[in-house]
Amino acid sequence: MLRYRAASLLVLFLLLAPAIHDRLQTLRWQLFAGVLVLFASYIVATCLNDVFDYEVDRVNHPAAKERPLVTGTATLQQLAAVALALAAVSVGVAALIGPLAVGAVVVSLLINVVYSAPPVRLCARPLAAAPVLAFAYVAVPYAIGLASAGAAPDALDARVVGAFMVLFAGRMLLKDFRDRRGDTAFGKRTFLLAYGKPATVLTVLGCLVAGDALLVTSLPPNLVLIAVVETYFAAIGFELYRLWRDVETERELTAIARGARMGNAVLITWLGFLLLHSAGAGLTELAALVIALGATFWVAFVLPASAAAAPATSTGKATASEPARAS
Repeated sequence: MLRYRAASLLVLFLLLAPAIHDRLQTLRWQLFAGVLVLFASYIVATCLNDVFDYEVDRVNHPAAKERPLVTGTATLQQLAAVALALAAVSVGVAALIGPLAVGAVVVSLLINVVYSAPPVRLCARPLAAAPVLAFAYVAVPYAIGLASAGAAPDALDARVVGAFMVLFAGRMLLKDFRDRRGDTAFGKRTFLLAYGKPATVLTVLGCLVAGDALLVTSLPPNLVLIAVVETYFAAIGFELYRLWRDVETERELTAIARGARMGNAVLITWLGFLLLHSAGAGLTELAALVIALGATFWVAFVLPASAAAAPATSTGKATASEPARAS
């Protein structure tokens, strides 16, 4: 139930918070506890989502091993037991970290319920699903990261979280392309089905532009870092154009997957820059790292991408073909 692509993205947001506050020079036990809390609450989310989206998943993911309820390798009672146990674990471990972690976990667990379960079921509300997922994927792990590092949130944190939430809301709107068939069959109102493909792509483009503009105000004033990050956003914009133009499902999902790679590149490159900077590296070393990371991601970008290998933003709250709870 711990879907590793989405889980690894959550860890990046958790690590970004202490890195921004220059608190990743040493490993603290609280960071490991924070990852445990994050994973536990995430599994609660996937269990709940699998229970309440069972019929939809039978159409969209009939043979996916990460859907044990659909494949018959787990029962409803087993998933419920796992969810209850890990909800208790997440709250208990968060209490060892601090009040901010407890608050983040409690909010996360509440989101898990209202996102998937009737009568609220936000996943079937076109205007609510993406912002809620963005909060769960960005703000919750970031807050747990702050708590794990013993750092108090400030104005910079608000800008960083705001920028990535806007970007991630756009990313979450794209998850529905892979699940159209099952969503249509069971009347699940997603943004894509409610407003159509052109409106969805334009909305994602708006999120991309707004999120990029806000993120630039949060990045360190390093021209090389900013330039490389902007090339990532240019690549994402190009893939949105391809998504707009293509009508075949396979090509659509490939464009989404390639754009998601570059969204992940933004996080990883910034995190690498912060870690090297905190180690006392000079401008030359920082520029070399950023350029090397940029070259690596661009090589990966120009290589053929299979839609089947699209990053799974399937969250406990949603399934996604990136992502996902995503960049």
